[in-house]
Amino acid sequence: MAEPDTHMPGKPCPICSQLKDEEYAFQKFGREENNTSLPIATNLLTKVHDFHPLSNRKFQLHQCPQCASCFLYRTDYEYLVNGSEDEEFLTRLTTEQTEVYLNHILLNNPLS
Repeated sequence: MAEPDTHMPGKPCPICSQLKDEEYAFQKFGREENNTSLPIATNLLTKVHDFHPLSNRKFQLHQCPQCASCFLYRTDYEYLVNGSEDEEFLTRLTTEQTEVYLNHILLNNPLS
């Protein structure tokens, strides 16, 4: 995982402060007027690991480059005859949750 940039401890992170602990977005083909998106700050997070790299449903660990906070990013979709429904989820992880995911990465992908 990357080391954080020059974020000042005790001050709100300029990236993470724009994100709730749970973010959700929904898109439906043919009903674009009801679509929602994740906050733009989500695009500033760095993908650390893809738990299912060959899947169409994303399950990834992302990290803030400023403060090193970690987030779980997931997608899901449902194919329907009248248009697909796509969902995106972004969840801020606690330190303990982050350790669980990092241990999984290390155990399943040992360092060379």
